[in-house]
Amino acid sequence: MGNTVNSRKFRGGAYATAISFLVILVLVIVNLISGSLFKNVDVTSTGKYSLADETKDFVKSVTTPISLYYVTSEGEEDLIIKTGAELIAEASDMITLTFKDPVQYPQFVYRYNGMQEITNNSIIVVNEDDPDRYAYIDSNEMKVYELDSQKLANLHVGYDAELEIVRAIVEVTTERKATVYAVTNHNEWLTDRVQNNPGQVTEKVSNLMKLNGIKLKYLNLASNGIVPEDCDILILGAPMADLSTDEVKAIENYMTAGGTVILSLYADSDTLPNLQSLLGYYGVRMGSGVVCEGDSSRTIGDTPSVILCQYNSGDTEWPYSVPLYTDGDVRNTTQITKLLETSKEAYVKPTISDFQKTDGDKTAQLPLLLKIEDTYAGNTGTMYVFSSAMFFYDNFMIANSAMLNREVFVDCMNAGVGVSGEVLSIPNTTAMEERLIMTTNQRNRVALVSFLIPVVVLFIGVVVFLRRRIEKVDAVDTAGKGEE
Repeated sequence: MGNTVNSRKFRGGAYATAISFLVILVLVIVNLISGSLFKNVDVTSTGKYSLADETKDFVKSVTTPISLYYVTSEGEEDLIIKTGAELIAEASDMITLTFKDPVQYPQFVYRYNGMQEITNNSIIVVNEDDPDRYAYIDSNEMKVYELDSQKLANLHVGYDAELEIVRAIVEVTTERKATVYAVTNHNEWLTDRVQNNPGQVTEKVSNLMKLNGIKLKYLNLASNGIVPEDCDILILGAPMADLSTDEVKAIENYMTAGGTVILSLYADSDTLPNLQSLLGYYGVRMGSGVVCEGDSSRTIGDTPSVILCQYNSGDTEWPYSVPLYTDGDVRNTTQITKLLETSKEAYVKPTISDFQKTDGDKTAQLPLLLKIEDTYAGNTGTMYVFSSAMFFYDNFMIANSAMLNREVFVDCMNAGVGVSGEVLSIPNTTAMEERLIMTTNQRNRVALVSFLIPVVVLFIGVVVFLRRRIEKVDAVDTAGKGEE
């Protein structure tokens, strides 16, 4: 027995066992430590289980005590909505989260929803300094649906939980910045051409307004006759049908009283005489065709009609802009400011068939965004003229857009009512199961690490083992011959 324990083979085996045990122990400890340190790390590509940086900054700035009541029956929680509410509460000392079962507390939850049915995973946001200021968020408002044209059914494709909770906190804590009226009934590009909600401002633009404390209403100016008194900003979202003369007069009267107008233009706006006369009244003329950028560093790819223009620390995108000219007669009460412009290499193409520059194209620096100020009897009306209807694409109005179009839009509205502040914009969250998509190079690297390297190590190990076996046999043979 003593010889066995002291044998070289036994000692080698014990040593290998001890090393294996230590390696396993180290791996277990590392796993436990990493699990503790990184248990809240969101590794999903779209940040399903984490907050946007803008949300974190906003909730940290909240100084009013807020109660979030998460209304759901036990076992019916929606993971993404629940996680969003929990993370928002954790990010601020002023926000608390309480779970309420509608079966156990029916009177509590119904008083915040007009005694209507409460759906599971709804949220109630209450200003504790002023409990009469509260907001009820139905669970369906926190989900994003898209129409499946083949199945003719709405598919659940994402979540707006984070956005809706923040919007509600803005609603119950901040004073109203502005009331915006969007004019309808002229086939406006921004409203009437929205596929799922005709006559409504696009969802992303609407959400951007709500997040920044701006209330949105709609106005049929033809039937109303005048702009309502509570209108802080009037939006004409690229009308594709002409205004009436009475509507033009109503807008001019609104400007005379000190109102603010945001007007965007479609590519064929120059064919609308009354719209032309509205701009002409303030010394601006619309031309025919599309503005193209001759400086390739200020275009998207090889498309001169999609213009980039710097704003603050980033770029804004201006697709298919209408040429605007300020060479008309300007009254001494009117001031025109070119807020954003093309380079001096810009030119105009009369049709959309070919945007490439030719020798006959004249170049000039053209405005992309104009600010018109008109003063009468001590009141100054302001009109922001956006040369591109597509400036308001949904892709530009979301938080993860590379372009700063949303900042320009909100800054113009804030300036119109004399306030300022950071633009709040929060992305929605996908509801789809994520798939790992890799390029060919990435797949090759994964294959190298997970397959080839272990095979090489195993091959080296086999070679070393065989060499040692051969050396051992040779040593035994040599020793045998020596004894002979």
